[in-house]
Amino acid sequence: DSILNAKVMMMERISRRTALAAVSAVALVACGNGETTGTATKSGDDPAKIGHVIGSADAPVTVIEYASPTCPACKFFHDTVLPEIKEKYISTGQVRFIYREYPIHDIDVPAYAMALCAGDDKYFDVLDDIFEHQSGITDAARNGVLKAALVAIGERHGINGETAFDACMADESIRQRLKTTYDQAEKDGVDSTPTFIFDGEMSRFEGDIRSPEGFSAKLDSLLANAAGQ
Repeated sequence: DSILNAKVMMMERISRRTALAAVSAVALVACGNGETTGTATKSGDDPAKIGHVIGSADAPVTVIEYASPTCPACKFFHDTVLPEIKEKYISTGQVRFIYREYPIHDIDVPAYAMALCAGDDKYFDVLDDIFEHQSGITDAARNGVLKAALVAIGERHGINGETAFDACMADESIRQRLKTTYDQAEKDGVDSTPTFIFDGEMSRFEGDIRSPEGFSAKLDSLLANAAGQ
């Protein structure tokens, strides 16, 4: 997929129904605007606060991830690398991890909208569910039944039924919220997913950091630098 084309089309598609039959039943518009885990931001907030945060605000190292819920490499990181990073670095107060939405496919927008609608304390639960069922969601989109697949996920997290799901999709506040994050991604130079920013340094998901050991080594280096300052 062309990221440049996605960039041009994203905000057009977020405010109207997509041309794809698979997504035609879901208006690509907003859902809730509450802060997620107490840290997600509203339009106009400090760019340093954009995203969904896990970990201590006082952690010496900050890692930002820009991701798409339908990106296989993002799923690989989420399933294979992140659990170890959470255990070793985030839960111990060494790393502050910020997740930022970066929609690159039509499916991503309603999926992220649903995660936002579920509420502050359920955002990452919905995200886990979406990653777990990534292949099923993409198959549903291909077969024209995406809305039914997303409704089923939403029901597991308190978005009860099609009416509630439609109400979520019709809340226009998500447009600005996703646009704010997407605009920040552009400023940060993001052109693929997942993309990471390690204490201000951007890195694609390449080389050593594709493994838990390599990602850990990167964090160990940053922590050593922070301790030496």
